[in-house]
Amino acid sequence: MGRLLSRYPLWAFFVLTLVIGWFPWYTGYGSVFLPAPTVAAFVVAGLAGGKRGVLPILQRMARWRVNVGWYAFVLFVPAGICLLAVGAHVLLGGAPPSFSMLINDQHRIVLVFIAFSLPWQSSAFMEEIGFRGYALALHQKEWGPLVGTLILGTFFGAWLLPEFTRPDSVQHAMGGLRFYPWFVLTEIGWSLIMTWVYNRTAGSALVSGYLFHVAFNAWTLMLLTDAVPGESLPPFDGTLFIINTFVVLVFALVIVLRTGGRLARISPRAQAT
Repeated sequence: MGRLLSRYPLWAFFVLTLVIGWFPWYTGYGSVFLPAPTVAAFVVAGLAGGKRGVLPILQRMARWRVNVGWYAFVLFVPAGICLLAVGAHVLLGGAPPSFSMLINDQHRIVLVFIAFSLPWQSSAFMEEIGFRGYALALHQKEWGPLVGTLILGTFFGAWLLPEFTRPDSVQHAMGGLRFYPWFVLTEIGWSLIMTWVYNRTAGSALVSGYLFHVAFNAWTLMLLTDAVPGESLPPFDGTLFIINTFVVLVFALVIVLRTGGRLARISPRAQAT
């Protein structure tokens, strides 16, 4: 088993993530088990490489010593992207969100970030140990930074399919299955940016994965919706979310073009010289 997993770790990771993650959905007892990518990563890495397979995951998630500018980037760039989307939406004749938290309850901004960061309830923490902590390095090694990220980003968005069928979910409020293809495209865009940050921070999955994921989840809720923490989700503006998809993709495309598709990854040959 270990030898087979060491030959096909990414396929094993994908399959195990869906088997574990979608189990509540296809058995009729829920939608998605969010820690599935992390569980799958540790199972595959452990069976394929033992402690030497698991240790790099922990090291990437613990790599916090990066330039402080990257912390500012992952915290505020998602906010800037959301505001650009709102601006474009207004220019096209759409109505802006109310920005109720920014205007009336600024203290809730901190509470939202805390809520999205707490490991036991944070989708970012539950997913990113698997996606950026484990799978990204393998994808870049197998397919290169650009193609590898496109594959991982597609899976990153697509694996949440059951959430779009759950009436009380954020994904359903975005537009349900009608928005699902746009959601996948959005996650591909975010993934391209995250890979660039990952490579620029020497493989810090903590910064490029967990914290960045927390930030774009939090700012999306606060800047693109009229949602109020603790209350039922109001209907979201689907057009605004589609515009946001385009803004994320344009931002990602600029990075791809400026890095020649390498997303800041240095080739082994260049590192040797």
